[in-house]
Amino acid sequence: MTEALRPLRPLQVSSGPHHSQSPHLKSGPIPAPVSVSVPDPLKKRAICSQCRIRKVRCDGRPEICQNCDRLGFECSFQESPGKSPGQYVVKLPERRRRMQACIPCHAKKTRCLGELPSCSSCVRRSRVCTYPRTKRHGSNARGQDLAEVARPDDKSTQHLGGASLGQDIGVVGSTEAPALDRETTLGLMEDYFQRLYPLPSFAFLHKPTVMQRCRDQTMNENLKLAICAITALQLQRTSLCHDLWVQQAEQSILQQIGRASIFHLQALLLLIRYRIESGEFSTAFMLAALAARTALALRLNYERPELSDVAQEARRRLFWGLYLLDDFFCVGLREFELCPEETIHLQLPCDEEAFEAGRHVPTGLLRPGPEPSENITVVGLRGVFLRLTSIRRAVMRFNRRVGLGDEMSPTISGSIQRFEEELRSLKATLRPLDHYSVSNLISCRWQAQFLMLHMSWHQCHCDLYRLGLDGYSEAAPSPVLIAIHPRDRVAMQFKCLEHAENIIRIVSDFSNYGDFECLLERDAAVCAFESARLVMFGSRIPGAVSSLDVAINKAKSSLNLITRFFPYSASTRPLRKDLERLIASYSVRLALQTQEAFSEPDPPSARPSTKVSQYAASRQRLSVQSLLLQSDFVDDSNEIAGPTRGTDAPSTDSGIQTNCQASHVSRSANDVSSVTPKAQQGWATVGQANTGSDQVSPPGSSLDAGQEDAGLIFNPWMGFTGTEDISQGLDDEF
Repeated sequence: MTEALRPLRPLQVSSGPHHSQSPHLKSGPIPAPVSVSVPDPLKKRAICSQCRIRKVRCDGRPEICQNCDRLGFECSFQESPGKSPGQYVVKLPERRRRMQACIPCHAKKTRCLGELPSCSSCVRRSRVCTYPRTKRHGSNARGQDLAEVARPDDKSTQHLGGASLGQDIGVVGSTEAPALDRETTLGLMEDYFQRLYPLPSFAFLHKPTVMQRCRDQTMNENLKLAICAITALQLQRTSLCHDLWVQQAEQSILQQIGRASIFHLQALLLLIRYRIESGEFSTAFMLAALAARTALALRLNYERPELSDVAQEARRRLFWGLYLLDDFFCVGLREFELCPEETIHLQLPCDEEAFEAGRHVPTGLLRPGPEPSENITVVGLRGVFLRLTSIRRAVMRFNRRVGLGDEMSPTISGSIQRFEEELRSLKATLRPLDHYSVSNLISCRWQAQFLMLHMSWHQCHCDLYRLGLDGYSEAAPSPVLIAIHPRDRVAMQFKCLEHAENIIRIVSDFSNYGDFECLLERDAAVCAFESARLVMFGSRIPGAVSSLDVAINKAKSSLNLITRFFPYSASTRPLRKDLERLIASYSVRLALQTQEAFSEPDPPSARPSTKVSQYAASRQRLSVQSLLLQSDFVDDSNEIAGPTRGTDAPSTDSGIQTNCQASHVSRSANDVSSVTPKAQQGWATVGQANTGSDQVSPPGSSLDAGQEDAGLIFNPWMGFTGTEDISQGLDDEF
């Protein structure tokens, strides 16, 4: 039997003449075509406005679609069932979840669900949840701010009814920072002068002039962006685009690098501080050199008596702010100094009251001369702090010379006495209200400056006397300790511990009576860190004020100060971690009742020094907390001569080059090590003279040999004209 084949699809019958007959079709009855319903491809399914905005599939269900019903959104089908979605006034749905992990979860490599305003992971760990910058708004923002951004007002969406949705909703915003509105700028300016201006490094702006220009909108744009950015960073205003403000101001200054302007220098100084606090130390280090060159190009290190009093004082304070910037990078190293003291021909800054009133007050120079009238000049807190900074740098350079053997033992005692006399003379220049007491601390208008001055004064003594601490990581080498009389060495130890105890007492007084709203500079954290180290180490010395358990509690108070006032500072984060490690190590010793605490706990393994010259590393001996060391610069001089030849075809030239490199390294090592034997001869002679015929074993026997030969491990303090004619109209500018 033969069955007729069933066609796969209905036959298309045409009435045309050429389709009437087909040679491939058999004669016989033609089966009736099967009717199949084919959807019309031109007919589109209705899509609500919410699903169109969210770019998800809409089932087109009448009244309310399934997605809006499930998520609780207001569906456009509810409001206008008989109208097309394009005529509906769109109300953007609330953003419920981010498509990207927050910054803390991304750093910890933990799962982030992207909830708003804060993800569940950050809520469980009690940390601030911050999401990375978005293309539309261009800043790192907290979840609460992103949730507010996702709910624009109705005014911004009313025009969508007559325009296409893809044109107004799907546009990716600009990556540039949004313009600062007048209200935000004025608020940040007020916060700057209230919170940051009391600090020594930020007191170079004249408030009445800056605020008036801000209200008149005649302020330099780069300076305005820099002030707002550093204020937003220090006060943790994460909802603002301060990182983009910094980039915009920095790029504008670099594009006009040949135009030296005092306003650009003011902005640049704030940008450097922003880079330091945000952890970009290498960028800050390079920008600091540009700032120093700009200041020298404008001759800011010289007086200009033809200017008004406000203009003179403003340019003085700007240069002194640059002078203080050295403390972040150079650890008593002259090669890294931006502003050598012998090139400064300016008087010290005056009091804040005189500066705000525009009144000239003579204050004297950085290093007072031999004339009695110049020595008794009354200077304010800021001027005394600058003189103290100069003395501390001289002490650090002295300590380095002692450690490297460049300071002979007959001159060590005389140098220490000279520093003591300078510190006593400096304290004598203080006014009665500036001397330390709890009542003066409470009544002082500039508590941060008052606190840092007295902490730094005691820390300067600690830096001077710690050379005599046997077994301390920053003590003098054994030949130096042999040369010092035992009685003088013991006196140095107790003086060092006494000043460290005074620092912790100041920290305790500030915790009890101080203003918690004020900000502190990094030097306060360094002083608290160093005093905690010294007190815990000195608890093993017979006759020490604090036992080990009491010393650990005092160190915890210093740690609380660093944690409380520097919670987000990248420059003080190593101090906090190192102090936590020391407290834990000494706590273990206390629990085990170990009596062998004649040296500090071993620090973590140091980073390799192969990235820079080994000879420079041995001479500089940067601390682990040094911002210059944390910059992690890499010397790529090995690539300057091109690729090296293959190992399978050695040549005479490569062998000579290798021998030269080896001899250079060994010669550098010999140069470093040859310093100590030269000095040991004099130290040994003096030591025999001090001890008589008795042979005294070298104190500090727990010091390792590498430390004795290479020198000290230093503390982290100091780490680390264009078209605008300055000579004309500077009075008007200020």
